[in-house]
Amino acid sequence: MEKQFRRYEKVIGLCFLLATVTYAIGNQMIENGVHGHLELSSTRLGIVFELINSFAVVIIGWMSSKVLKSYNKSIIKGYMFARFIEGFLLAVGAISVLLLSQANIEPILKLRELCFSLAMLSLGAFSSYYCWYLLKKRLAPKWMMGLGIIGYLCLLIYSIITLISELSPIWLFTPGGFFELIFPIYLIIKGLNRSRPFNDSLNNGHSTFNK
Repeated sequence: MEKQFRRYEKVIGLCFLLATVTYAIGNQMIENGVHGHLELSSTRLGIVFELINSFAVVIIGWMSSKVLKSYNKSIIKGYMFARFIEGFLLAVGAISVLLLSQANIEPILKLRELCFSLAMLSLGAFSSYYCWYLLKKRLAPKWMMGLGIIGYLCLLIYSIITLISELSPIWLFTPGGFFELIFPIYLIIKGLNRSRPFNDSLNNGHSTFNK
């Protein structure tokens, strides 16, 4: 099982990196296409890149639930569904570009922004809790999980600000960006510390009985 878990962790790490790269490229191509700097075919390629990002995000959530299935199921499943929601919303934002025309460019762009903000809201809320759980169970280095908590809380703050105002404080992505570069490399090279796996529900039940 350990070998299988290590394979999952390596795939998760690669999907983190793939998601970061493909969304950055895809979003830039779509932005350039919308403002007339690229041909329609390039814009469609940007949509494909963003859909690859959505697929990678879903794989991260699904395989993370496989790797940590012996731990707290509610937290692990919450993280998985948060990733699913993120992937779905970003996919909707990508596909909406196909509906663009000179007449409805503003509504479609606003829909993309809304989908992105809601996706980051889901990601920031659940991922900060997820990182806290990994820190609590000492499954990864404390400094790394601390960076993850800060990064995803910043992302949560960013999404709330963009949903209630027209401000877009991009600098709030910085801590999370560092984390999503360091954490996948750690997963690929070393992996989580599952030297003492246990089922939280069983452990909690045992503790209650002892009391």
